[in-house]
Amino acid sequence: MNRRDALGRVALLMGGALSAPTMVAFLQGCNKSGDATSAMTFPFSPERQNLISEVAELIIPKTDTPGAKDAKVGPFIEMMLKDCYEAKDQSSFEKGLEQLEDKGFLKASPQEQTKILTDMEAQSKEELSKAGEDKKKYTEAGKEYTDAGVPFFRLMKELTLLGYFTSEEGATMALEYVPVPGRYDGCIDYKPGQKAWAM
Repeated sequence: MNRRDALGRVALLMGGALSAPTMVAFLQGCNKSGDATSAMTFPFSPERQNLISEVAELIIPKTDTPGAKDAKVGPFIEMMLKDCYEAKDQSSFEKGLEQLEDKGFLKASPQEQTKILTDMEAQSKEELSKAGEDKKKYTEAGKEYTDAGVPFFRLMKELTLLGYFTSEEGATMALEYVPVPGRYDGCIDYKPGQKAWAM
């Protein structure tokens, strides 16, 4: 399977929409060390690694299938940010992490953590809406528009889902998985309660 096929399948799992930077990062691959400027300090501190892992676990918690921590989504997010994203996206992600740290996310109760993330999701939707309006104004005025970084929660959610569903745990336990596929069946009926197929 090539990258475009894999991206298309992950996009379907994620509701059909990925941000442009995530598609570019996934299709172009990683940068060589020193190729891109960085807006973040790598490697992350243990506290920051823990923060990212906790947020990812709230997005995909452990149930009868493994959660984001089991799939090692935290280290995946760090690697993707370091190797595949531009400084503007790293900067946006950094600001989001600082907001979480300022709000004492790790010390908050599970209900408070969920509320903080819900508020950040609403904030990211507003940022995306405003960015779309700004882009339209620039285009109408004949000016070049420079995209801002992807809002923190949008990028966090995309990378969590991408990391989880492309991990061994996510692909084999959360999805329907055939280790050695047989013949190709183009149209298979889903049974009630059946899992989506792994890539």
